[in-house]
Formats: sequence, C-alpha cells, structure tokens
Amino acid sequence: MSDDWQPPSDDFGIKEERAPWGRYLVYLILLGAVAAGGIWLASQVVITDRLDREPLIDIAQGETPDPDAPPMGADEEAWVRALEIDTLQGYLDYLAEFPQGKFADKAQEQINAYDNRAWASAEQRNTIAGYEDYLSDWDDGLHADKARERIAQMKAARDAAAEDAAERAAQEQADWDQAARENTVASYQTYLGKHPTGPNAADARNRIATLQANAADTAAWQAADNAGTADAYQQYLTSFPQGAYVAQAIAAIERLRPSVGRVFQDCDVCPALTVLPSGSDTLGALDTDAAARPNEKPARPVNLAASFAMGVKEVTFAEYDACVAAGGCNRRPDDAGWGRGSRPVINVAFADAQAYTAWLSQETGFRYSLPSEAQWEYAARAGADDLYPGGSTAALCAFANGASAETSVAWANAACTDPGVGRTLPVGTLSANALGLRDMVGNVAEWTLDCNTLNLRDAPVDGSPDSRGSCGQRAVRGGSWFSGPDDLRYSARMMLRRGDRNDFTGFRVVRRIDG
Repeated sequence: MSDDWQPPSDDFGIKEERAPWGRYLVYLILLGAVAAGGIWLASQVVITDRLDREPLIDIAQGETPDPDAPPMGADEEAWVRALEIDTLQGYLDYLAEFPQGKFADKAQEQINAYDNRAWASAEQRNTIAGYEDYLSDWDDGLHADKARERIAQMKAARDAAAEDAAERAAQEQADWDQAARENTVASYQTYLGKHPTGPNAADARNRIATLQANAADTAAWQAADNAGTADAYQQYLTSFPQGAYVAQAIAAIERLRPSVGRVFQDCDVCPALTVLPSGSDTLGALDTDAAARPNEKPARPVNLAASFAMGVKEVTFAEYDACVAAGGCNRRPDDAGWGRGSRPVINVAFADAQAYTAWLSQETGFRYSLPSEAQWEYAARAGADDLYPGGSTAALCAFANGASAETSVAWANAACTDPGVGRTLPVGTLSANALGLRDMVGNVAEWTLDCNTLNLRDAPVDGSPDSRGSCGQRAVRGGSWFSGPDDLRYSARMMLRRGDRNDFTGFRVVRRIDG
C-alpha cells in the first residue's frame, strides 16, 4: 500500500478540522447539575432557621413580610416590638410579659449590656454620687453589691478624712491661740513650722513682720532716749516717721529744743521760760551815752550762736519757796513785809541763786543757770538800740518799776507814778518787751554770772560769762524799784559782793537749749 493513501472523505475531498463545542456543552451541563445540587443542600440546612427568623427580621427592619409565611405568635410579636423600640424599657417590658419566652435570653443580654454601660459610667465617675446613681437605676443590677461596697468604703474614707481634718483643725487652732497669747516672733515661727499653709499662716507672717518692725522701732527709740539729745530724737523720727514713739520723740525735741518764742515750764513749780533766738548785737554803753560809766565800756559786738531760754519773769517767792520745801535751797528769805507769792524773791545772795538753779537742773534734767551779762543785755534790749525800754524816761514808766515821783530820792523819775511806792510789784505787772520778757529793768536788780571788771575791754564776745577780774563780786543788772533812769539803762552795771542780801536784788534764770 502506498504511503500517500488517505481514507475516503465525506466532503468529497475537501479537508476541514472540527471545533470541540460538544465537549464544552457537556461540561456546562455537568457544572449546572453540581450547582443545583449544592443550592438544594444548603437550602435544606438553613431553611428551618430562615423560616423562624426571616419574618421577624424583616418586620423589625420595616420590611413587608412574606405573605406566604406562617403568622407570628404573641411572643414573637412582643420581641419584634422590643427590637423596634430598642430601649432598656422595651426589653424589660418583653421579659415582664414573657419571662420564659423564646427570646428571653436575648432580651436579658440586651438588659445586661445597659447594666454594664451604667456600671462603666459609675466607675468612670468613681464617686459616691456616681455609684448611688447606678443603684437608683440598677438596685438589683449585675454590679449592685460592688456598688454598695464601694459606697461604704468611700463613705468610711470620707468620714475618716473629715474626722482627721477636724482633729487637724482643732490642733491648728490650739497652736494659733498659743502663738497669739505669747505674741512673739518665736511663737509665730513655731506655728508656721507646724502649719506652713494653715488658715492663720498669712496672719502669722504679718505679725512676725510687725513684731520685727516694732522691735527695730523700740530699739531705735531706746537708743534715742538713752542719748537724750534733740539730735538723737530727730534721728529716730527720720528713721521711723510712722513709729510707735513719734509723739514722744516730738515732745522730747520740743522740751530739749523748744521753738523760738514758745513759753513753757519744765515742771509745775518751775519758772515759765521763753525761747530767745540766736543772734548778734552791740552790747555795752556807746560813747554817745552821757550817763555811761567806765565799767560799761567799750561797747562790743557779741554773737550768741545758740538760742537759749530765759525766765519770762523774775523768780518769785512761790517758786523759790518750792526749792526750800524740797530741800534744794537752804534758807527761807525774808520778804520785808511786802508779801510773798508772786512778788520777786529778795534777800537772796549769789550762792542762794546758784543753789536754786542747781535744784532746777536736778529736778528737770535740763541745764539751768544764772544768765551771763551778755545774755541778760541781749534779752533786755530785744533788738532795741535805745538807752532804756521805751526810748524815753516817760515811756520807761510802762516797762520798769523804779523810783517815781512819789519817792523823795533825788534820782527819781518824775515822769512816773509808782503803784508800788517804794517796794516791789508782783512780777509781770508791767509791759513785756519785744521778746515777751517782763521786768527786765526795775522791780529787782538781777544777779548774773560775770565777775567784777573795771571795763568791758576783752570781755567775751560769744555770750559766755566774764570770769576775769574780782569774782568775789558779781555783776547785777537792770536796776530796781529804788533806781532812777540812769540805773535803768540797758547797759547799767552794778557790782555786789557774792554774799550780799538785800531787798532790791533778786534773779531770773536761763536754760540751755540742747542740740
């Protein structure tokens, strides 16, 4: 047989390859049969559950149920209502109606979920009120016992804390009362050590600051008072302008350094004084004074650099008798039958006047003395450059109690009528000079500290007393009730022995103004 041989063809010699469609069709049929079998099997497994749930689910979701499905019972309808409402009360209502219902377990699960959410909220708040709010809604809830336990614990802790706070408050108050009673820096510091943030801590710190300031104030005052000078008191005022002792410091300064022109007394029985200003003047008799004596010249400029206080009036019997009564003066002077009281003391020697000023100094703590001649004349002139007060013999009558027309002495001032007629007048009866001083001339002559000198050449020009010459004799100034105009001049000087006592000589005092 030849190799080129082919079987006979049905297409009469036309050669064609067939497509495999038949096989594909067979495969599709087989797959369809398998799928149909699977669907049937699945439907057999779930059909019963679907029949139970599908109508309920569809109804709960608002879908129209299958009209061919069997009708629902009361239990199922109640559960559908609970699902539709989907609230705690809805599930509670279902259980109340169907405690053994088909969906009781599911309803309880939903209720428990609400319970757990309420408990979680209570735990997050973690307060008595939070747990009480839980119990108000879930008295028999899953966590009711735990809520009650926590409430009990928290109340116990709260009560313990309150009791502890009360004890601490009582102790703090007791410690504060103790500190306040002691009222010292140390007591308040002790309180603060125990209660640094206590309710009285701010007050304690303020009181410490006040006490420390007061201590510094008191120390400064004591230092000033111990020094006892006007400058020391002024330093206190500068350092503590609002200090506790400001009034005392001002009063002390006024005592030590009274203002010019002020009239004051250092004690009840002390003479009234007035403060004279510092200043300069020409003292002694000028060459133009025809009545001048050699011991009154030459006139010289005198500068009193410091102010001083001088008795407004001559020392009276009442004032001097107080010294006698106190034992500061040894003898009670005679009043010549003219009366005591406010009349100028007479019949006193230089030593008697010195004893009186020493007693005043001891009684008051200030430095009293007799005036120097320069102080006396400076005060008597009060800035005037006339021969005597008033500038004329007629005007002199208003200022000086001297020998007047009623007396028989040749040197009497015929221009004056003497109300005393040959005796002293109560001090201050006549007019004051420009510095407020009375009886600087007339009434009684006045002891000074200066010794007897033949003239004023080389006499001190600073206001201090002259210790040259014969100090067994002292200068008296101002003339007396027995003096005529020549002896009532500002510059007139008369010398007496230190032990002389007579009815026409007395004294007045000066007091140093301390710095």
